Amino acid sequence: MSHQNSQHIVVVGTKPDIIKQAPIYHELRDRGHDVVLCHTGQHYDHNLSQSMLDEFGVREDINLEVRGGVNDLVSGITAKLALYLRGFAERGGFPITYVHGDTTTAMAGALATFGERQALVHVEAGLRTLSPKPEVLRGWLEQGADLDWASFREQSVDRASWAKGSREPSPEQFNTRVADAGSDLHAAPVELNREFLLEEGFAPAAIDVVGNSVVDALEQAIAGSDRNQVLQRFPQMGDGSFLRFCVHRRENTTNRDRFNLLMDAMEALLEQGHHVLFIRLLGTEAAIDNFGRRQWLEDLEKRYGDALISTPVWDSYLDVVAAMSMCAVIVTDSGSIVEEANVLEVPCVTLRFGSDRSETFLAGSNFLAPPVDKDLMTSVIHHVFEHRGELSWDRVYPEKASAMLVDAVERRLDEGSLLISEEWRYGLPARLR
Repeated sequence: MSHQNSQHIVVVGTKPDIIKQAPIYHELRDRGHDVVLCHTGQHYDHNLSQSMLDEFGVREDINLEVRGGVNDLVSGITAKLALYLRGFAERGGFPITYVHGDTTTAMAGALATFGERQALVHVEAGLRTLSPKPEVLRGWLEQGADLDWASFREQSVDRASWAKGSREPSPEQFNTRVADAGSDLHAAPVELNREFLLEEGFAPAAIDVVGNSVVDALEQAIAGSDRNQVLQRFPQMGDGSFLRFCVHRRENTTNRDRFNLLMDAMEALLEQGHHVLFIRLLGTEAAIDNFGRRQWLEDLEKRYGDALISTPVWDSYLDVVAAMSMCAVIVTDSGSIVEEANVLEVPCVTLRFGSDRSETFLAGSNFLAPPVDKDLMTSVIHHVFEHRGELSWDRVYPEKASAMLVDAVERRLDEGSLLISEEWRYGLPARLR
């Protein structure tokens, strides 16, 4: 497989895909590679797709326009992408497909390339959830509202407190495992991801730790963002006291008990005097309606006035980054936002039972508040807020991730091929198919 005949197919389907794949797309193009941007259609609302494409200066070359539920997306993306990739091979080219992270698009993209026996680069490979060991979680729950901050913080940064085995987030943990199983190059963000992949038996030479391209995206967004635009809409954010609160994971927004606990915790924080920026994503809006919380939210907005900013998800990533950088604490069930918080140097609280960005726990930038007890959740968030001035950490994700990833791809092309074979595993001359 040569540089000359290689076509680089950068696949996106969701808002995080676009944010993190755009820097890789630009890096490939800047080096003179033949690059195509393929959108699967998984996210199609303007504020989740087109606005992101516009902000990052990329244009889709093809949109597969796949719609529907999880199974519809998987089957549709797999079939349409496989057909598209087959066309490159039939014309004598060597497609190299790039999928990102743990989305349905990534999993289906891996199925398509695997079925076509074509090369796959998994961007952000090796994401595996670490959750607190049962005895650790029980200890936190016993403390509840009386959580001892010093011991909690000490346990949070101790690898011995955490264990693998979680199936959450779901279906993301399924998606990333399938994508890894079909990958020829695992582009791991951090050493912890490499460790997970090696434990599972993946070939060491197929794994490169290249950082996270969210850093490249953030640098562009920070350079272009204007805090004044946010402050014109929400001047009360200028004092830096707001908690950015967002919940969108399926396990949180389709489970009545969990969602109600999370909303009750947000209300308790307001009652304690905290200021909250509540971002309502699509899953959040559906849960608010499904679980009868719409009137409750309207009442909350009236009761707390300027102390509660309740808003649908924003179109502009630049404004999102500006607002995040002005917040005191970011409270979320998102994985990507945890990464961004680490780089922006804003402390974070994760509203799940664990995180597939657990390197941020160990770094001391992110703390867990599992959605099982309102008192524990509010206690963790309040402690992080109160102690935010003393928190510091080394940034987990290095700069120039996109360049490191493309370096890894080019090095393999120079060596002969990206495709993994048994001959390659044993260091024998590859037999071309």
